[in-house]
Amino acid sequence: MGGVSMQRTVEVKSDGVYLSGEKFFLISGDFHYFRTLPGGWKRRLELMHDFGLTAVTTYVAWNLHEPKRGEFCFEGALDLPRFLQTAAETGLKVLLRCSPYMCAEWEMGGLPSWLLKDRQMCLRSCDPSFLEPLTEYTRILAEKIKPYLYTNGGPIILVAVENEYGSFGNDRRYLQLLSQLYRDCGLDVPFITANGPDPFQYHNGALPECWNGVNGSANPGFLKEMDLLKEYQPDKPLLVGEAWDGSIMSWGKQFTLNKGIEENEEYLRQALQMGAAVNFYMFCGGTNFGFMNGALAVDQKENYVPLTTSYDYDSPISEEGTPREKYFRLRDVLDSYRDLPKRAHIAPEYQAQNIGPVRITEYASFLDHAAILAERRVRRGRTVCMEDLDQDYGFIRYTTHIDYTDSRIRHLKIEEPADRACVYLNGKYAGCLMRDCPAPDIAFTVPPEGLELSILVENLGRINYGYRIYDRKGILGAVHVAIEAGKDRYVYNFANNTGFTIETLPLKSLDGLVYGLQKPENGLPVFCRARFRAQPGIDTFLDMKGWNKGIVFFNGFHLGRYWSVGPQRTLYVPGELVQEENIVEILELHYEARENEIRFLDHSILTEMPTNDYAFLKGKSGQDFII
Repeated sequence: MGGVSMQRTVEVKSDGVYLSGEKFFLISGDFHYFRTLPGGWKRRLELMHDFGLTAVTTYVAWNLHEPKRGEFCFEGALDLPRFLQTAAETGLKVLLRCSPYMCAEWEMGGLPSWLLKDRQMCLRSCDPSFLEPLTEYTRILAEKIKPYLYTNGGPIILVAVENEYGSFGNDRRYLQLLSQLYRDCGLDVPFITANGPDPFQYHNGALPECWNGVNGSANPGFLKEMDLLKEYQPDKPLLVGEAWDGSIMSWGKQFTLNKGIEENEEYLRQALQMGAAVNFYMFCGGTNFGFMNGALAVDQKENYVPLTTSYDYDSPISEEGTPREKYFRLRDVLDSYRDLPKRAHIAPEYQAQNIGPVRITEYASFLDHAAILAERRVRRGRTVCMEDLDQDYGFIRYTTHIDYTDSRIRHLKIEEPADRACVYLNGKYAGCLMRDCPAPDIAFTVPPEGLELSILVENLGRINYGYRIYDRKGILGAVHVAIEAGKDRYVYNFANNTGFTIETLPLKSLDGLVYGLQKPENGLPVFCRARFRAQPGIDTFLDMKGWNKGIVFFNGFHLGRYWSVGPQRTLYVPGELVQEENIVEILELHYEARENEIRFLDHSILTEMPTNDYAFLKGKSGQDFII
């Protein structure tokens, strides 16, 4: 006699979450699949399961899955179905934060940069010009994730509608339309939201039909906000959308590991006693590979703050996927709450390798190869931004010729560089301007034959949070000069330079580079290449001590940025990238001849602040160009 299969359901009742009628103990943590290569997913998910978590939370990065309008990618490192299946096999349910926007200290908060080409578009709103591409993407995404819904036999039990929307806008109709779009696409599990606890944030970002949570620091002081949450939704259990157990990393600012453990412990102890469903953010650190780090613009004092390549976050599980003291201490709290025997603080075996020193043997000038590496090369009367030329990330170069008129001293002015502009006069380094920082004085005279002015601008990461998310890159204003007319006097001059050759340099590939053995001139941007042997499949960490600023490719994979301002000194190299024979290519923006070797370590260095004054953070002047 055949049995009748039970319908799989997910319900959020006043006392908790129920799966197919059985109460489910929900405690989860954020681990973003796109911040770790697929070979490292299982090891990290197993650590989360062993900790006692019952679910993993992940965002879905729209800008990775649709890098160009209508071109979708769910393969390789972006194989979301594979990640969902791996989570299920590990014994974890999934909270899927598939919002079009995710913040996450990620480039533009996960929104594709190509949205910025439409200057009239209102992001994250009912604007039809935003809803149209959003709907197209959501339908594609839904087809990928529907088989993994709990109702279809998969691990996804909850789906997020937007993220911290109450801190961005007040278009509640947009939230309703997004919610309905998810339903129309077949996402039939309960929806959740996450917002700050303030009434303004909560009411603008939450929907009555959703299970609405609040975000805040994982310390006991935040728990008083839970009483406010109970007033908002008395018919549902308490939900902590994000319990911040660490902190983000910014270039040029101190970062500390294993911070606030005692506060985290007491927070978890009290939150469990309150019956709250806690989601740790982050539970597992990761890496902003390539150009995917975001930036903040918090207030008038700190304006633009670019974030690091590492997204270790001081989370219980490190960037390289190893448990740290915070992991074991919080696990003790959870075990005690669940009346489980105390476990020894023993980490699974982890292997990493030291390599080197490795000598740099080959060089290629970036400026000389710009025409080869450029995705587009156009002529424009004025400077235009990356987005207007369909460029997403990387660098953009503006070149023009300044004719001789007289021998007076000129001072270069670049209005609104976004984000870091290196200036070259007749091929020599003249200085660097950094967004929202005092500009160095770049003074020069024009020789009788004229002068080539070249400006290389780096996109350091789009702002990922708040109303300044409309963060276009390149030179957004005019390029002009102030001409001396005597002591403390200047020519009355509002003329701007015109006639630019513009090259977009996203550096998606380094094909076409021709390396040589001759060392280049100091101060110029140079590709440096080295070849070396290593133990394949084993993690390592590239030590960038002694280098100034740039990016690194390892066997063709873009590891991310380095910068001597700290605190991050090493770049994580996942073992699945390491072969027996390897090639590393470094784009050093401020080459110095003494840099002729690199080393790989068996551990990370993420907390080192330089003791000397690295002027490259705010912009460093080169030699005088008064001829």
